[in-house]
Amino acid sequence: MKAPNGKAPLTGSVNANLNLDTGDVTADLKLNPTKGNFQILGFLPVTADIGLVSQGQTTGLYKDGQLTTNSKVITKLSTFNVFGAIPIGGGDQCQTTKPSDITLKSADGQFFDPGVGGKISGTYSLSSIDNCGPLTGILSLFTAGDGNTIDLNLTPKA
Repeated sequence: MKAPNGKAPLTGSVNANLNLDTGDVTADLKLNPTKGNFQILGFLPVTADIGLVSQGQTTGLYKDGQLTTNSKVITKLSTFNVFGAIPIGGGDQCQTTKPSDITLKSADGQFFDPGVGGKISGTYSLSSIDNCGPLTGILSLFTAGDGNTIDLNLTPKA
């Protein structure tokens, strides 16, 4: 996440269907809750519990050995803690005000084999957040923004 200078590991599953005749992809995306480590003001360590909730199905296209997908995701932030222990916000209703529109693509010029999997990546924006306690406005300044990146490694079911 670019704005708060941090990272959060993502794990989850994608139950995808590929129509070999058209290249159309539809998928159910489920991302596991995660914890992010950030620095606000460039030096203040903040941890956040993060949930990413899909808004409908992931859609996409597989064409000429290239995969492109699009997902819409609401980001929920159940806790914000300074120094890992001092709560400064969060809650059951703390979330982005709009879904993030996440487009992921396989690497240009590299063949993506759906049977083997591979890397896909992209950028996305986070909208402002709401319902995160008395410091919502301040927290939103440090979380909202463009240029966030996602790098995923897709692997087939075992």
